[in-house]
Amino acid sequence: MRNVAFFLAFLMSVVLYSQADVQHYHNPVDIPIFLSGTFGELRGSHFHAGIDIKTQGREGIPIRAVSEGYVARIKISTSGYGKALYITHPDGNTSVYAHLRNFSPKITKLVRQKQYEKKSFEVELFLDPKTLPVNAKEVIAYSGNTGGSLGPHLHFELRETDTQMPINPLLGFYEVNDTTRPEIHTLMVYPIDTTTVVNGIQKPIQVPFRKLNDSIYLADKIQAIGSIGFGIGIYDRLDNTYNKNGAFSMEAHANGTKVHQIKFDKFRFSDSENIHALIDFPTYSKTRTKIQKLFRDSGNELPFFEAVESGVLKIEPGKDYAYRIRTADANGNTRYVLVPIQGKTQKIIVKTEEEEEEDTGKTIRTDRDYLFKFENAEVYLPKNCLYKTNKIDVRFERDSLYVKAPHTAVRKPIKIRFKTPDSLNGHFLGISDKNNIVQFLSSQQKNGFFEGRIKKTGVFAIAQDTIAPTIKPVRKYDNQWLSNYRSLRFKIDDEHTGIKSYSATINGEWVLFEHETKKNEITFWFDDYFFLNGSKHLLEINVIDQVGNVATHKLTFFRKG
Repeated sequence: MRNVAFFLAFLMSVVLYSQADVQHYHNPVDIPIFLSGTFGELRGSHFHAGIDIKTQGREGIPIRAVSEGYVARIKISTSGYGKALYITHPDGNTSVYAHLRNFSPKITKLVRQKQYEKKSFEVELFLDPKTLPVNAKEVIAYSGNTGGSLGPHLHFELRETDTQMPINPLLGFYEVNDTTRPEIHTLMVYPIDTTTVVNGIQKPIQVPFRKLNDSIYLADKIQAIGSIGFGIGIYDRLDNTYNKNGAFSMEAHANGTKVHQIKFDKFRFSDSENIHALIDFPTYSKTRTKIQKLFRDSGNELPFFEAVESGVLKIEPGKDYAYRIRTADANGNTRYVLVPIQGKTQKIIVKTEEEEEEDTGKTIRTDRDYLFKFENAEVYLPKNCLYKTNKIDVRFERDSLYVKAPHTAVRKPIKIRFKTPDSLNGHFLGISDKNNIVQFLSSQQKNGFFEGRIKKTGVFAIAQDTIAPTIKPVRKYDNQWLSNYRSLRFKIDDEHTGIKSYSATINGEWVLFEHETKKNEITFWFDDYFFLNGSKHLLEINVIDQVGNVATHKLTFFRKG
């Protein structure tokens, strides 16, 4: 109880977070705003740059401009944001609307014109203020599920126009119903150097904790000597939704002194390069659980650490320490974890067989480049390729190049080179998956080598694909009258190396087919942007895979105008 009282005394001095006055933009949707994603969430390879607004599980919800301005950018991609609009506003901010199904008619007209000019579904347009001005609340698009989206929703962002830095829409712009505190599900402690011992061992350990009341958890006392750091697994739920979202801020104090603080109010897109230094990557790699470190680890150059201290605690023998973690969401709901620490000299336990196995290979430092040459292959590891000095198993055996470092994060791409075989028919450079099937990496050739770059380690080899892609109509179109059809849809797929490109013509003229990669579908819409002369029409579709295998599908259909 003395420990609890000691910690509660520290809480007396805490100034509770209070949200800034909200300066409303208009809502981008007419339905109530419920979120499936919050700003700054830790995604697999990046920080989430906006908020994900639920669209009731469906597409076609009208999307409105949140304020007056002009469409400054339009981008259509089969990945990432899919169909996206960027509107610049007079107040110095830009609003972004992503994963859209389609645009409003006046925007679609301009986009179609550019797509037919470039003969490409994927386009990117940068516009001046006079081309596409919009009014506040004007319908600019309809919600969808395009690009890298995993389900229908609107990804919405606010950015500083001059810097293009995303800013948190829940701070001073929008309110959402949220009275639920963040939930901490895991507490970890990490030895920082080789002399540190925690609870008798020299590896990261999970620390049990129990609930004192609705806002405070108390961890079991830990015994340590040397430098340590902490990490937490955390999520935040908003009212009326069960999605596990990211928290807004994390702060840590040791004996009353702030040693760590991070807030997701805004960041640079380039900051995502450091995300695997912010999280416990080995744990994420093994279990897909994200543990956020509350200390600045090696390779972490994130600028939004606000505390002067690194978050690392130097634990000395004979001393007691009171460590307190405070987490909050954007609405100011808080959660605390109190961790008592006793400085105590301990014996070092010998490494386990698993740790010894992971410790094999060549030592790769972060401050230099490495080039390993073999008879038929090369691997180049650039400076700062890894976040910290680590060991990588690099060798060439049985026509395979091994560049293996289990559960190690790669910061900058590794360059792999393999001598090209005598016959190039369908050959490619690939990386083996967990089932030892070689997946496509690159077919780029230079000076007698296949070359590829990748931000992961693994086993690389040359493989061959001589099988053409497949093209299948969703419905029967050949020799049919299609007067009542709104579209032509085809399934296109390539199970070996993947699709590189596709094209289609009607009566010899290029036509736009939209590509939805999640469904492996391409779709031509009968609309005013392509006029059909006569009533009999020849459609031809060509699909090329990553190594040049070509599939062609031809059919005749009938339709007037």
